[in-house]
Amino acid sequence: MLTTKFLQLFKRRTSGSLKEGKSTFTDDCVRKVHCTGNRQWIRKLNTQWKQFVTEIEPFPARFSGRGIVICAGGVNYFTCAWININMLRRNGCTLPIEVWYTGIELNAEAITALERLDVRCRNCKDCTTTNLTALTSYAMKPFAILQSDFREVLYLDADNNCISDPAFLFDSKEYQEHGTIFWPDFWTTDRHNPIWKIIDFEEDGSIEQESGQLLINKEKCWKELNLCLHFNLNKKDYYRMLLGDKDTFRFAWKALHTPYYMIADGVGLCGMDESAVGFCGMSMVQHDPAGEILFLHRNWFKWDIMKDDEIMWTTIKRYQPGTTRLFRLKFLTRGKIKLKFLDLGGDVETVSFRELFGDYEIRCLEILKELRSSELYSRFLQHTYFSLSRPAYADGHTENIFSASQTEVLSD
Repeated sequence: MLTTKFLQLFKRRTSGSLKEGKSTFTDDCVRKVHCTGNRQWIRKLNTQWKQFVTEIEPFPARFSGRGIVICAGGVNYFTCAWININMLRRNGCTLPIEVWYTGIELNAEAITALERLDVRCRNCKDCTTTNLTALTSYAMKPFAILQSDFREVLYLDADNNCISDPAFLFDSKEYQEHGTIFWPDFWTTDRHNPIWKIIDFEEDGSIEQESGQLLINKEKCWKELNLCLHFNLNKKDYYRMLLGDKDTFRFAWKALHTPYYMIADGVGLCGMDESAVGFCGMSMVQHDPAGEILFLHRNWFKWDIMKDDEIMWTTIKRYQPGTTRLFRLKFLTRGKIKLKFLDLGGDVETVSFRELFGDYEIRCLEILKELRSSELYSRFLQHTYFSLSRPAYADGHTENIFSASQTEVLSD
């Protein structure tokens, strides 16, 4: 459980003069954010995070071992996690796995099914007495990493599939030296972004971070992880400068001048060729330290909305080493729906997904089809629908809406 002092620190909120901002992306892969903060606001955030760091409690001795952490509440992420975890096990991964959720996002039957795959399901409400609304969405990620039983964590987004067993990453020299491996995003942070002044760090042109996968030794990076959660819990300020949680990790490390290893190979794209617009990238392709493809992060068209036989991964595009990075948005109109895709520009390598990974996507779809045909999934969908549509359901009140006495009154 989090200590009372620790929770009090996390409950602090920031406020100040920050204009509403929204990110835009240049053709040369710079992310610009249209927000400015006055000196008083910048100084306030700077003072608060520095004070917060001084009050972080020492690393607890209760953590041990290595494992995978996944956040997976609700239909879409449970569906993605189910495929992800099944593929991990079928590819020989024996690392213990924790799946984190909040409240009644998972029902008892789904939890039991996951436990059969050597998965421990963890409910955020069992680890904190603070307001759970603060842990919704992105903030849940650093919280789950901090509170997991593992001392060393490979975090995976639920929709981030591993091509092979990722356990070897823990023994890589890059991880052993730094205690942290991050993976790159497409762009760099604009030098005018207020975050640089807030963390007292000179803009260095470094690549932004994609947090669909993180490898972290909590003992070595305890303060950094706590500061990352501080940024996320104060999201009304920090998310105006950053894109959700993803760069909160990198800037927490930078704020404390802690080195990390960023995978050298640029992020690629996996998708399909469409006659109207050409290549449509929908999944981020990430590499291991040796440059081999290891992760396919299904950012768009997640598994829960796929048809049983719908093939989306046909082509992979990657930057050639040393090339100037370019990327562009593409839009494909289907009736009244406008679909968004990404494409890479510049000197890129285009390869066949099938040639590299064979029937990997087909095997994922087979797991999806099997799940959908199960009573488990049918009851889980009903559970989710009730929890969204009947407020009392979340509190365990499952009786009929009208009591017997009310029914008699109505019948009169």
